[in-house]
Amino acid sequence: MRYLSPLRYPGGKARLAPFFTHLVHAQVPAPTTYAEPYAGGAGAALRLLTDGAVDHIHINDINAGIAAFWRTITTPDGADAFTQLITNTPVTIDQWHHQRSIYQAGDADDLTLGFATFYLNRTNRSGILDARPIGGLDQSGKWKIDARFNKPALIKRVEHVAMLGRRIHVSQLDGLDFLTTMEPHATDVLVYADPPYVEQGGSLYLHAFNTEDHQALADKLLTATYPWLLTYDDQKIIWSDLYNAARCARFSIAHTAAVQHVGKETIVYGPTLTVPTNLEITPGVRATWIT
Repeated sequence: MRYLSPLRYPGGKARLAPFFTHLVHAQVPAPTTYAEPYAGGAGAALRLLTDGAVDHIHINDINAGIAAFWRTITTPDGADAFTQLITNTPVTIDQWHHQRSIYQAGDADDLTLGFATFYLNRTNRSGILDARPIGGLDQSGKWKIDARFNKPALIKRVEHVAMLGRRIHVSQLDGLDFLTTMEPHATDVLVYADPPYVEQGGSLYLHAFNTEDHQALADKLLTATYPWLLTYDDQKIIWSDLYNAARCARFSIAHTAAVQHVGKETIVYGPTLTVPTNLEITPGVRATWIT
């Protein structure tokens, strides 16, 4: 399958999976575990696990609905119930309002809350959980609410995740707390941090970072004993103020939220990470060092 994650995430990093695979193999010894403190759609993690680059993945997200979704579909019974909901739930504006009310209340069981989160992600503009549905509430747009809700394809993705479920470890922690749990695995894990963007605010991420949050993350990573890397929208605050341009590079990547365009991002390599020279970030794209 080209797409493995059932979730849609604008700017998702699944396309970086081959790059991460090269990084895994470049470490000595090569880690058997890959971890994301801000997992979201976890597309890269699922690709690494599917392709055998690692044996286990740890995906963490503080959003209750996202965590509930992953907890549900990584168990056989949960995945079966989830696929039944996909099959039987109509994709309509009335149903959208119903699922939105469940998500906003946030107090349902994992199956119910996880499905509501998934439903909004697949039916909202750009997959943004607090956005309006594709086509608008009056469905007057060019694309309709079911444009990204191909039920057979989504069921196939859920079933694939369930098949890997025993090797997927899900948590719902603050990102910094999650990183602390990785310390005991320091010799056998590669950590990838893709934190929420400051400028996106609450529209894309319900737990968006401010400057203090980014400072705390930098402090945490720069003292970590495990190999790690971080990507972020290209901003001077990241590569200059927080990481002092130490092992920072810049690369181009396509963004799909709202207006599609090619943007610039910063990549920060942790001090213990071995990085091969001339390694492509995506096919034909190499990062240039920031000095």
